[in-house]
Amino acid sequence: MSHIQIKRHHNMDEEQLRSMTEELGQKLKAKFGGEYHLEGNIVHYTYHSADAKVGFNETTVQVDVKLGLLMMAFKGMIESEVNNYLDEHIA
Repeated sequence: MSHIQIKRHHNMDEEQLRSMTEELGQKLKAKFGGEYHLEGNIVHYTYHSADAKVGFNETTVQVDVKLGLLMMAFKGMIESEVNNYLDEHIA
């Protein structure tokens, strides 16, 4: 199993962060399939051999992605996509 962990500092309020994380779950589902659900300040996304969590608190956004064997070959691409999304949406 492969693991991606990314942590970013932010200056956003809780409403902005909740909206951003829910939008991310919707985009992942629309683009790749799979399922997502919100649980407090965390979006859980699952798709075949990928399990991702995007959460936030007052100062940071944390992304935790676990990739199974089938998805390990795409680790670099997935990490790049996550970083690009955060670059565009985190203030």
